[in-house]
Order: sequence, then structure tokens, then C-alpha cells
Amino acid sequence: MKFTSVVTLLSAFALPAFAESVFVVQNANYSNPNTSLSTVTCSVLAQDYTNFSSLPAFPNIGGIPGVNANPTLCGSCWSLTPAPPCSSLTTLYFTVVGDNSNDLINAVQSVDANITIYDISQQAYGNLTHASCKVDAVYAEATQVDASMCGM
Repeated sequence: MKFTSVVTLLSAFALPAFAESVFVVQNANYSNPNTSLSTVTCSVLAQDYTNFSSLPAFPNIGGIPGVNANPTLCGSCWSLTPAPPCSSLTTLYFTVVGDNSNDLINAVQSVDANITIYDISQQAYGNLTHASCKVDAVYAEATQVDASMCGM
């Protein structure tokens, strides 16, 4: 009986976490705090928020693949844990506001279609990396987490 209670209690705190290795780049389009949410893929967020800076997670916002096909990803929260050479930092949490279908991402994916790319604001990218990590892109483990981790 006690064993069942412990297992039940522990499972209540467990989230189904499936980490995916992704390539993270910065995207200046997510950096302007005054950008209206009605201009991004996740314009449905404009019902509750007016612009990027009104989002609880700003400046930690960005885009992931598949949002156009699955709009339920709008407003979802993701954790990014960087891999070497930028692995000395903690996890960054960001809110999805768009589908990352910009030209840079399309160009990279045309070279290797197996690369999954997430793009985040310049400020979020700076929060993910650190001063000694001078790279334009970083590999990270990405996991969808509860939206409350991003203040939603």
C-alpha cells in the first residue's frame, strides 16, 4: 500500500519529457518589444497580450518548426539546455510565438534536412549563451514543459 502511494505521488510530479537535440539560432524579428502579436504565426495570443513585451517570458520568445501545422503549440513553453561549448549555463525557458520559417533556417535545412532549428530573440540567445561562448548558433536539448515555467 505504501509503495503504491509513493509511486502515485512521484508520478504526479513527472512530466512526459522527451528531449530533442536542436540547433538554436538568434532571430532579430523576435527582439523588438513593441512588435504586435497580431503579426506573428501565433496571432491568437493577441487575445490576451498586445505585443512581445507584454508576454510574461519576454525576451525569451521564439519560433519552432510545425506551428503552422499545429497551432496548439502557440504559447507553449520550451526548455533549452545548451551543449558544449556553451554548456556551463542553466536551462533557458522560452515561449513559442511563431513558426521558424525564415530564410536563414530554410537555407540551413536545405543543406541538411535532418537538422531541427529553433530560433529565439537576440536577448534570449544571449541568455542561453555566455560571454566566453562566441558562436552564432548552438546545439541544445529542447523539451516542452508546462506553460507555467514561462509564466503563462
